[in-house]
Amino acid sequence: MGTIVLTLCLLFLVNSSLQDFPFRNTSLSWDERVDDLVGRLTLDEIQLQMAKGGAGINGPAPAIDRLGIKPYQWDTECLHGDVGHNATAYPQSIGLAATFSTDLIFRMAEATAVEVRATNHANVQNGSYKGHTGLSCFAPVINIMRDPRWGRNQETYGEDPVLNGMLSQAYIKGLQGDHPRYVRASGGCKHFNVHGGPDNVPVSRSSFDAQVSIRDWRTTFLPAFRYCVEAGTYSLMCSYNRINGVPACANEFLLTEVLRKEWGFKGYVVSDEEALENVIYRHKYVNNTVDAATACVKAGCNLELSGRQEKNEVYMSISDAVSQGKLTEDLVRERVKPLFYTRMRLGEFDPPEMNPYASITTDVIEEKAHRDLAVEASMKSMVLLKNDGFLPLQQTSFNKIAVVGPFGDSAYIMNGDYQASPDRQFITTPRQGLSSLASSTIFAQGCDDAKCKSYDSNSVKSAVDGVDVVFICLGLGK
Repeated sequence: MGTIVLTLCLLFLVNSSLQDFPFRNTSLSWDERVDDLVGRLTLDEIQLQMAKGGAGINGPAPAIDRLGIKPYQWDTECLHGDVGHNATAYPQSIGLAATFSTDLIFRMAEATAVEVRATNHANVQNGSYKGHTGLSCFAPVINIMRDPRWGRNQETYGEDPVLNGMLSQAYIKGLQGDHPRYVRASGGCKHFNVHGGPDNVPVSRSSFDAQVSIRDWRTTFLPAFRYCVEAGTYSLMCSYNRINGVPACANEFLLTEVLRKEWGFKGYVVSDEEALENVIYRHKYVNNTVDAATACVKAGCNLELSGRQEKNEVYMSISDAVSQGKLTEDLVRERVKPLFYTRMRLGEFDPPEMNPYASITTDVIEEKAHRDLAVEASMKSMVLLKNDGFLPLQQTSFNKIAVVGPFGDSAYIMNGDYQASPDRQFITTPRQGLSSLASSTIFAQGCDDAKCKSYDSNSVKSAVDGVDVVFICLGLGK
């Protein structure tokens, strides 16, 4: 019995001492708290925090048990719904842009953030820090749509820098909320910068060198990101490509001169997945991880999102770069500060009862209000490109109709890239919805997907034979 009491007393003393750290003192300023926390870290601990921005074996950022700091998962996607598990799915970004509605984007981001919070709480309570369960979103995508061949055009808000900027502001403000102390979920505009395809197809987007004039850079590719910064985003993601010969994640002009000195950005920059490895292996900009870490830390990249297949993090060479005199420890400590500042503003180091977002439960996931918002967004995103007098339909009841095409009955394709995974009961495919118009509905897929490598013309001909109306469902796919 005495042993049990002694153990309980020791646990109480340990927990009490952890709460006594100044970085947990809510009466201090954010800067004082961040300085105290970072000042307690060893260089090796900082290195791990900056290297572990990925998922799988390259994440999460590990716990620091001696300070009572838990792991943190940075790798979270929320472009048009919380990715990776059950969540409300909204139209893809290019469709949302077609609404021209900042209010709609704001409300969608707000609802998404609530579901992100709920998923995070459920996972953390179970000791899980797997990918796509954090509170820091790699979204929105605000690259400028310049070439229709780029496969990620659907993730963008289109070709106009101002529209991209305005919608990014709505997204960031909706996602992060307006609480004076806490952030609901932190945003991260991407991909910074001059990233928009078609890259150097068929070689690789990972080695593409975007040649751009200063005028075009300043007037086309940078403005949307400035809007995002002005909205208060906590992060940006630097892109795979080079810009005029310099990799974006090692580009001091971009990440320091423009982003921090001109725009006053105080947040963190995270690399795209494997972008730092690409500085060595694809761009051939430097020859080893020490020099890559040196270039990227100096340029202003705070966090590495490394590849998922092997432990090859560039930032695991930060301590070597310091020991070789290529980086100063003071600079490295400055680079890690925005990471912990973000976590503080999300409420990680404060008592839960102080944070209004800490009480959000999984009941909000796919709730009716969110599903209704998804329907509203879908309806407003639709664009009629051409009509030769056929629409609107003169009648709403037919004997027989045909629905044709690979997009006609695929819930998977409907969701788009970087999608949430809503419960199947909440998804209505074109075939299912249009079937209400007719006594008989004939469906022919024709192709398996948008690539249409095998086309069954006979099934299509048979489906459309003798029907009153044919609905063709096509697109670019995922």
